[in-house]
Amino acid sequence: MLIALYPSLIIVSLSIILLIFPLVKRRISILKFIYLLLFIIYICTLIGITIFPFPVQKYFIETMIEDQLGLKHHFIPFKIIYDAMNFGSLSFGLNILFKQAVGNILLFLPMGFVLPMIFTNIKAIRKVIFIGLLASLSIELFQGFAGLWIGYNYRAADIDDLIFNVLGTVIGFFAWKLMYGFLIRNDLIIVSK
Repeated sequence: MLIALYPSLIIVSLSIILLIFPLVKRRISILKFIYLLLFIIYICTLIGITIFPFPVQKYFIETMIEDQLGLKHHFIPFKIIYDAMNFGSLSFGLNILFKQAVGNILLFLPMGFVLPMIFTNIKAIRKVIFIGLLASLSIELFQGFAGLWIGYNYRAADIDDLIFNVLGTVIGFFAWKLMYGFLIRNDLIIVSK
């Protein structure tokens, strides 16, 4: 289990090393150092949740292909709502819908909140939405192409994931806007030089 954390630990460790130099030279503040480090940890977590575990065991992959256990890609918007309503048990279907929608929203909420906090040139909602959309689309495309590469879909590319991820980014941005006054009063905003 800890082996799965090694890439993230290496990335975070290298980031700390790379960020220490500008911190010591006073090119970045301690606040920006902390925000950047938290953002890097968030990105590592995001990748860990959406991409890994990546199947590499030959026997496991052959079994999945042979038994046709791969997931199906979904390109019809809000198909998850239709599937939830037509599931054998309505309560179970709604539970899956809730977990899927809320999970994807929560996964990208930090993106919308932290981007304008760290990068002083990203204050407009269209920029934040574009970055959130690009990040989510990259994940979905990777999941789709990875399935083609290994021979079965271990993760499904899903338009609903993309929609809920962007919604999470937007909610995160508006949460940042709502908290902006509090953050300014408590010196928690990075001021551009």
